[in-house]
Amino acid sequence: MELVKYLWETTTVFLQNYKMKNVLKVLHLRVAIGAKEILRDVSLVVKSSEVHAIMGPNGSGKSTLAYALMGHPSYKIQSSKSKVQINGKNIIHLPAQERAKAGLFLAFQSPIAVPGVSVFNLLRAAHQEIHGADNFSVSDFFKLLKKNAKELRIEESFLSRGIHDGFSGGEKKKMEMLQALTLAPKFAIFDEIDTGLDVDALKVVARGISLLSSQGTGIIIITHYQRILKYLKPDVVHILVKGEIVKTGKAFLASEIEEKGYEKYAENN
Repeated sequence: MELVKYLWETTTVFLQNYKMKNVLKVLHLRVAIGAKEILRDVSLVVKSSEVHAIMGPNGSGKSTLAYALMGHPSYKIQSSKSKVQINGKNIIHLPAQERAKAGLFLAFQSPIAVPGVSVFNLLRAAHQEIHGADNFSVSDFFKLLKKNAKELRIEESFLSRGIHDGFSGGEKKKMEMLQALTLAPKFAIFDEIDTGLDVDALKVVARGISLLSSQGTGIIIITHYQRILKYLKPDVVHILVKGEIVKTGKAFLASEIEEKGYEKYAENN
């Protein structure tokens, strides 16, 4: 029994260390759209299970950061010093699909509908690409999808519908959350996922993000205000103004922004 106990404890420690090993580093990121530079030397580090909130006023570059990290071709890197690394590997020149395979996920602010492609088929194909075709049988994958849908209060019938086709704004945001939970990326970026959600849906999405974080995914939440952060305490808060991170702190920083706004940071930048 002592040997069994030792092996169990050793295996548990190994798995905990394995889950915690992923590190996302954004280094000296400078990004332009056309001739206009939007991000100016942005750097941050996110580790497994950490929740980082990126806050800032309209036009500060928050969504640009999300799309640049995911490799949107319209967002051009402006410096040879700019790097996006996962576990030391620079992925900044990889296309979006390869970044997804490397472990990045982006939940869109305004998800588009894909009629004719069901939620199940899309996520099954994406899961196979990221985790391997033999990792789950069809029935096991459907059980996983149903479990995650139940966690997010998504009706099972939605899984056979076209992705976002005819969905309400709140349903789309919960569906983005379902994708993240099912694909289990190393790092997930949520671009204003709280926009347009009522209180009940907001709580559901916040709970989903907490669950994702507890399973080892590093989280970046991009938001204007503290709404979702009332239900989801971030480990780190970054204030982004005019394309630069001007302040980094703990969760209290979000409360300060809620009370006083961004004016003092905008004035000093």
